[in-house]
Amino acid sequence: MALCLASIGMSPISADEPIIKGYLLFETWEGVSGSTVADLYASPAFHDAPTKADWRTSIEIEANRLDNYGIRARGYLIPPETGDYIFWIASDDASELWLSTDETYENTVKVAFVSGWTNERQWNKVPTEQQSAQIPMVAGQRYFIEVLFKESSSGDNLAAAWIGP
Repeated sequence: MALCLASIGMSPISADEPIIKGYLLFETWEGVSGSTVADLYASPAFHDAPTKADWRTSIEIEANRLDNYGIRARGYLIPPETGDYIFWIASDDASELWLSTDETYENTVKVAFVSGWTNERQWNKVPTEQQSAQIPMVAGQRYFIEVLFKESSSGDNLAAAWIGP
């Protein structure tokens, strides 16, 4: 139930970069203490270049990567069908899933989050936080999507999923 690979495109860093269908940009900042997304935002490192960046085909990371880091994953979601969609997020430690009403970052709203931690792909630990409301989407339209994640120590995981009509 991970986010559909063929329906995701990259969010450009600059107007010169292409949109690459099927990939999201994953940026990682290492050496960032704390266990909340607010700790990631507050880190001076977050406002500089990431420690590393790579392209991924889903919003999911391998478990137990490392400690004291944060991730920002972003791109475009392109629904295959018009209808209502529901999103989920699971993580250890905290995470937030943001979705725009269109292709712009400026119209993003937080639709799901984890304020503490969950096990891998544990979609229902706190359903009122982890699951979005039904979100109407139009087939073929681009929607900006962003996930923020912060890991402190011990086991870590992150995954997002969706289901549509």
